[in-house]
Amino acid sequence: MIALYILVLLFIVASAYSILSIHKDLPRYVTATKLLMSFILIVLMAIGYCMPVYIAGVYKIHIFTFFYLIILFLTLLTLYMAVSQWNNDYRSLSAILIPLAAIISIISLFFINSPRHMTIGHNSIMVIHIVLALLGEVLFFVAFASSVLYIIVSWQLQKKSSMKFINRFPSLSVLSKLTSFSLSRSLFFFTAGIIIGIIMLFQFYGNLSSGSPKEILMYTAWGIIFMLWLISRWHITSNYYLSIMIIVSFLILMIVFMASNVVITSGFHSFR
Repeated sequence: MIALYILVLLFIVASAYSILSIHKDLPRYVTATKLLMSFILIVLMAIGYCMPVYIAGVYKIHIFTFFYLIILFLTLLTLYMAVSQWNNDYRSLSAILIPLAAIISIISLFFINSPRHMTIGHNSIMVIHIVLALLGEVLFFVAFASSVLYIIVSWQLQKKSSMKFINRFPSLSVLSKLTSFSLSRSLFFFTAGIIIGIIMLFQFYGNLSSGSPKEILMYTAWGIIFMLWLISRWHITSNYYLSIMIIVSFLILMIVFMASNVVITSGFHSFR
């Protein structure tokens, strides 16, 4: 319990440093952000070690684990960006991704002691399905972050703001490439998760669909991400309007996904 509150506090401090790194343009804030995220990962691994999901040959995933995995994947993704081809854009991207992770960590506190869980039995395929679907969601987070930054930079250019401030953000072309990159990867993991889910349904239940609310929501999310990817791929509209579409879609889907996991207590792989 104490470790979770420490985790939330660390996320809040890391969020403050990530935002300050843009306003102050001082390297030490970026360094502090990276160190804090590394320490956050250690705390997350410790929490995960004390929170086993495979007990006596049965997979038992509590609703808190759902939030934990999203936070863990966001943390890993943020740290990966610090050493990847997007390293030069880490400062501005982290200022969006880390506060989002902080918000989710705060929400997760309300479910620490929740008895609601999902019992999977010996079905390890379900675990793979859940992990792939969550990876798709997390990569959609990145598309959202790059889209928000694209709108911010566009507004600053229109207002003819100080170039010193604008240069702290990635260029519009870099943000556009990052959006396309994250959309395609999000679609890939979502598609892989759905295919495994269909195989699992056929293997254990003899049909290709259960018609559960969460299944319908996943297909809807996949369809929306697929359409956004097509728009990005074929340049159907400007990157500015695509960014707006991604932001609106992300907010709606995240609210619906969070609500569905909290509210829906029956049907295929729901938290009961």
